[in-house]
Amino acid sequence: MATAVPNQTTSLEAENETLNKFLQDSTLKQYLFHKTGVSKVGYTFSEILRTLVNIIKDEKLFDVRNPSIVICSTELEQALDMRAFHVTELRDLIVLHLESADGSGFSLVSRNVPCGVKSSNRFYGNPSFQFKLQPSFLKVIRSIEGSDPHQTIFRYAEIVCNFTSYILSKRNEIFDPRNLKIAFVESDPLGEAFKVSAFHRCQARHLLDQQLLCLSLTHPAAMNIVRCLPSKEIIQRLDIPGELRDLLGMMTAH
Repeated sequence: MATAVPNQTTSLEAENETLNKFLQDSTLKQYLFHKTGVSKVGYTFSEILRTLVNIIKDEKLFDVRNPSIVICSTELEQALDMRAFHVTELRDLIVLHLESADGSGFSLVSRNVPCGVKSSNRFYGNPSFQFKLQPSFLKVIRSIEGSDPHQTIFRYAEIVCNFTSYILSKRNEIFDPRNLKIAFVESDPLGEAFKVSAFHRCQARHLLDQQLLCLSLTHPAAMNIVRCLPSKEIIQRLDIPGELRDLLGMMTAH
């Protein structure tokens, strides 16, 4: 399983790092003291970051099916005033509690892309190209008011539009107003379809594209070819059957 909080892009052991002071009455400072038993006047930014990373790992405060999403315990939620967040948001949450932010150039980058979804699973082609959908996600789409209960084939642009409509219809149920970038879907049919308990806005299209089913066995191969082409014009120069050339043209984004 991927670790909950991936490695930092910059060493956390940087020498001569400036000490930072917490704001007076900072709930994060109180939380760290409660967890570590250590109270100091100043902390390096990397020290704060490393301590929180270790707590999140040790207490398994993340979605096991989407480890890039930190699910706060009651204590951490009170400290950060946040129910959940993407690991890349941790730096900014820390900065809110500091008088200054020296050393805050440290950042977190998820090993997940962005949640175990390889970029090769993304569809970058023509939005008019058609797909079928995974059964559990098809149920989600059919639950949208006014949808056609018998439709099984959708244009990609139509899939994205329907997905957006579904999210908006559930905005009062699956979002915490403190972080509208995180959708909580553990108890929602979308969670069953995406196989996650929560996801960040930056992960939505990757998860959505996992729901696509090609109409023909030739389509996945064509999608892989399209991703490798530097431009649409190259298609006409490829030594391939005309049928495949037409298919590549249809899949290529305008």
